[in-house]
Amino acid sequence: MEFDCYIVKGILRKALFAVIIVMSAFVVSCESYKNTTPERVDDIDSKRMLQGTWINDLEGNVVFSMQGDTVFYNDTLSQPVVFHVYNDTLYIENHTVNAYAIRKLTENSLCFVNSEGDEIVLTKISKDVASNLYGENKGTVALNQGRKVKSDTIIYSGDKRFHAYTQVSPTTYKIYHQNVNNDGLKVERVYYDNIVHIALYEGDKKVFGRNITKNEFKGIVPDAYLEQAVLSDIFVQGAINDGVRFVAILYIPDTYSYYRVCIDIDKNGRKKLSV
Repeated sequence: MEFDCYIVKGILRKALFAVIIVMSAFVVSCESYKNTTPERVDDIDSKRMLQGTWINDLEGNVVFSMQGDTVFYNDTLSQPVVFHVYNDTLYIENHTVNAYAIRKLTENSLCFVNSEGDEIVLTKISKDVASNLYGENKGTVALNQGRKVKSDTIIYSGDKRFHAYTQVSPTTYKIYHQNVNNDGLKVERVYYDNIVHIALYEGDKKVFGRNITKNEFKGIVPDAYLEQAVLSDIFVQGAINDGVRFVAILYIPDTYSYYRVCIDIDKNGRKKLSV
């Protein structure tokens, strides 16, 4: 019995020794990889030459302004973002990093390949001219003009009289939407989502009342669509059997795409959703 234990202990020691050797080799390998893989460092000269405001030679419009580490676009919707220059490539950090090969860069001219594979030639303009062309860039926009939108409606359903109420309010929750601008650059626009309070009364009796967010429509609207959409509005459509139908509009900004979701509230306050 003691002999068997001795054999087992010997096997365990050998196995442990083998594990230590393998782990040591792994650590050495990782350290070797770390030492032979240099971290990316910005091309300081290129970033210096990019500072300023740039216009498209063909179109004559301001494309962007580089200030420090930030790109500012010439509209109030596109989000200012960080940029880097590595190995003759311009990297612009949206939610996903977009890379543009630089063909030529001097103090006053820039040629790069946009996201559509076209070469874009830009010229740097003076600060005095830039101040006249470059507008204030807020980077975000609130739907419904940043104000509350209320509605009150009287609805008759059979012999019942309902009072339907909605209030759309902007929130601080941001919806990010990426598209390609006229210069072939992928820009990120930011919108505020809304929250909508809906309420239904039968006389003095409150039948239903709650805040609705776009998450209410999970399982009804595809998740990929819902992620990019803004709850734009909820309005009263009319009477249904023993109740009232509200309609929610879920809209992806800068597109013609939207979902209409029916919210049916019956006299007992039960809610049913349908597209």
